[in-house]
Amino acid sequence: MSFKNFRTYTARFIQLTMSSNQSITGTSATTVEFNTIVGDTGHGVSLSSNLITLSAGRHYWGFGAIAIDRDSVTATHFTEFYNSSNVELTESAGYFSSVLPGNSDFDSRVIQISVSPTSSTSFYIKSRSAAGNIESDATHFILIEMS
Repeated sequence: MSFKNFRTYTARFIQLTMSSNQSITGTSATTVEFNTIVGDTGHGVSLSSNLITLSAGRHYWGFGAIAIDRDSVTATHFTEFYNSSNVELTESAGYFSSVLPGNSDFDSRVIQISVSPTSSTSFYIKSRSAAGNIESDATHFILIEMS
């Protein structure tokens, strides 16, 4: 039996934001247009044309809020993760979507990931099923990277 087996990690924080509001349409899955990334030196996250890429061999936990000003109270809204081939990613792979019903025109969806990719992995964050605007001042995605 052995004790004191541990590995030290360096934690880095990364934030993705939008510089302006974004119009979204009804049933189609619309990519959230994150266009700003800031983070600690040495992080392994990149952002290119709304595609978020995580480096291999690191551990990530991320959460975000997608703030929606919907055109209709009755329009249920979803925010989900999709891979670069536009296939929805599932909870079993560490991607947790939002499916909460809203009761006002303005609400937000909280999304999460918990992944440790063995090779670089990329994904989009997309919203669907409600028309309206994604509000830039309340929309963000924050990642904690452990390497």
